[in-house]
Amino acid sequence: MSCAYEYISDARVAELLTWEDVLEAAERALESVSTGDAYQSTRAHLTVGQSFNSVNTMSGYLQDKKYGSLVHLFFNPFRGNRNLDPPLPVVHSEITLVDETTGVSKAMISGNETMRWITPAVSVVATKHLHRKGKETLAILGAGNQGRIHAMAFQRYFNFSKVRVWNRTRSKAENLVNELNQGTNKGVFTTSSTVEDCVSGADVIVTATHSSQTLVKKSWIKAGAHINAIGVSPVNTELDADTYRICKIYSDYKEGAEAELKHIEKLGAKFEGQVGDVISGKISPPKESDTTIFQSLGMAVQYCAICRLIYDKHHFKQ
Repeated sequence: MSCAYEYISDARVAELLTWEDVLEAAERALESVSTGDAYQSTRAHLTVGQSFNSVNTMSGYLQDKKYGSLVHLFFNPFRGNRNLDPPLPVVHSEITLVDETTGVSKAMISGNETMRWITPAVSVVATKHLHRKGKETLAILGAGNQGRIHAMAFQRYFNFSKVRVWNRTRSKAENLVNELNQGTNKGVFTTSSTVEDCVSGADVIVTATHSSQTLVKKSWIKAGAHINAIGVSPVNTELDADTYRICKIYSDYKEGAEAELKHIEKLGAKFEGQVGDVISGKISPPKESDTTIFQSLGMAVQYCAICRLIYDKHHFKQ
């Protein structure tokens, strides 16, 4: 029996996407929560038995002529996958693209590569609208998948003079820096031995670790810097409480922040609004002197936008 819908693999997704297209889709997704074109659920989380494994789901509908679609996303972190022979990725993700008229699934899109592109694209767009000062130095905390792709996306869009990378295992940061410096004579990418060395004086900071401990202190952060805090823990933060208190903080969507970021508000933090509200002009952008944080949650409509992009390009390039 043939499958009722088509499958679009990670390899096909990587073949189809360009940064220019994905950044445009990310900007529209962020804006849609302010213009009333986004309909989405917050993240639902299910722990699998007594293990550390979990299933996370989100559904969303974006009304837009170019990027509109209806999707259901799930992503499953199973930590034991790294110990298998051969090992599997810790996170497995797939996205169902649903016909908006009938409710029938029309495509299954592998979510790992999709997530790898859209997450840094949203960070780039947030930085574009929240940080209007010069961008000389970028600091990346974490040399895993998201640290790597954020470094690539940010350098592609902003062209920093210096990009510092820190990782708890220094050799991993060194390997990433060597990879990113290949084909250039400038040696723009460098490793930092400590978190303080990495973030001190940086114009833009990306935290992309899975740390269960606070890493960044307020005293290390340059006034007027912008921080992209990637990923959410229900109890821990990579930034210290003083950093949250002195910064203007923006989220991708209000409902997600209210559901998942209560522990940050308890630190004395105050959310200014959604990045989309700045894009749409509903609220004023921060001043150049403000130190800002984009607290990235990940939301369903960003996957609506990128999945519509993937689906259309897949059929156009058949």
